[in-house]
Amino acid sequence: MFGFGSLLGLSLLGGTLIAAPFLWPVLFPLTWLAPVPLLAAIEGARDWRRALWAGALAGAVVIALGFHWLVYTIHVFGGVNYAVATAAFALFVAYGAIPFIAFAALVRACGLGPLGFFPAAFWVAVEFWYPNLFPWYLATSQNPFTLLVQSADLTGHYGVTFLLLWCGTALYRWLRSHREAGSPRAVWSGSPTAAIGRRDGSPRRAGWSAAAAAATLVASLAYGQVRLVQVDGASKKAGTLDVAVVQGNISIERKGKNAFLKTNQDTYKALSLKNADADVVIWPESAMETWLRENGRRIPRALLPARHPHMIVGAISYRRRPDNRFSRYNSAVAVDPAGTVSGRYHKQVLLAFGEYVPLAWLIDWVPGVQAIGDGFTAGEIETALTLPKGARAAPLICYEDLMPALSRRFVKNQRANLLVNLTNDAWYGNTVAPWQHAWLAQWRSIETRRSMVRATNTGLTAVIDPAGRMSEPLPVFTEGVLRATVPLLEMETFYVRYGDWFPWLMTVVTAGAAAAAGIARRPAPRGETRARRQRKAGREP
Repeated sequence: MFGFGSLLGLSLLGGTLIAAPFLWPVLFPLTWLAPVPLLAAIEGARDWRRALWAGALAGAVVIALGFHWLVYTIHVFGGVNYAVATAAFALFVAYGAIPFIAFAALVRACGLGPLGFFPAAFWVAVEFWYPNLFPWYLATSQNPFTLLVQSADLTGHYGVTFLLLWCGTALYRWLRSHREAGSPRAVWSGSPTAAIGRRDGSPRRAGWSAAAAAATLVASLAYGQVRLVQVDGASKKAGTLDVAVVQGNISIERKGKNAFLKTNQDTYKALSLKNADADVVIWPESAMETWLRENGRRIPRALLPARHPHMIVGAISYRRRPDNRFSRYNSAVAVDPAGTVSGRYHKQVLLAFGEYVPLAWLIDWVPGVQAIGDGFTAGEIETALTLPKGARAAPLICYEDLMPALSRRFVKNQRANLLVNLTNDAWYGNTVAPWQHAWLAQWRSIETRRSMVRATNTGLTAVIDPAGRMSEPLPVFTEGVLRATVPLLEMETFYVRYGDWFPWLMTVVTAGAAAAAGIARRPAPRGETRARRQRKAGREP
């Protein structure tokens, strides 16, 4: 069994291996190794309490490293000092570590399972059900591995997550079995006894586990190669749309301030006027800072370029309620060349503590925190925006491009053939956060086989093709226009048709494994227990 020092080191190492690719994608191979120290810490802990602490420590490292930029964002966006921001971040880290504790509990209770795939099933199930404030998933670490990630059009990102954990578990099991074979009393260097792997540690079983995981990985890569050829071929034959994506680079000091409303608008108008020959000009989230009536039929001419094609603009819409108060919407508005509104969509998935605050009335009294208003109102329906050349755009506002279900519904129910993300990531500053946002968004294109156009205020403005490959983005925190011709694919993927069937399957596996472990650990009847003691002592009952 491991002492505290060994347990701490293994947990920190496992968390670091998971977090590193989210900061530097070139380190993506490290994620395949992360299950080795993590599982060693969980199985090698002396008791349940230490096993759960191992999961908590690994999770805290992942969240603290991966989301370190949140301290700055809370300070700027929340208008609080750094002490309060740091305290809020500590709570965020603690909340984000809970899934790792759940994973540790499941592994400790159920073991590695047949062929060592239980940890992979557990991770997928926990990742699927846990409501993270900022959604993230382990598979994003593998974005540079183009062949591997193509399976997302079958299973969503969960299939890649499963493979990562299964292969890592197979490696852990193989190392453990060979260590036990060479030294029965030591599993890992520094461990005094063989504390783990009592039931399934034979090299032969470990070999079967590794072979099964490797075969599945090879099959996934072969599928990826075939799909890349198919998708690239379909893209060459598909209709196309010429887009001009405007990045206005409006700083947070100018954004939404009355003194800068005209100059901010003039920035977008000037950049758009130079690209009036495009099929569509796209502005990012809330680029039109003058509020628009929610049911308005036209956009005031002063707010648009003198000459423009069809446009999609981010705006704040409002509606007067019967009580004479206003409902605000974070909206995407489609405008034709005459300035007529041809469609609109209101953001459905609002950002907690950004666009609304749960139980706001309880928080207003906290010293140093600004007064909290009503916030935004969530939209209720998906509405694709009709554009030239048969394009039907699914508008995804802010972090809605991180929600697989929303993109899938747009494609399945609204027959959208283009994804358009409007966002403002200026609040994150010059950190890795805008890049992480874009990396997560790449999966929506693979899952649906649709191009995605990302229109951002300060970056990352880019185009993602139906295979998930991202174009060279505009430099962050600069003004500019990205011109691109994007294919409009119409195919329906297995994932679009059947949704999250794979994480549901892993949920059933997890529930079954947990139930079986619970039954196996039930105390035996009193008479049966006495009989077992007598047999152990060599006596007949």
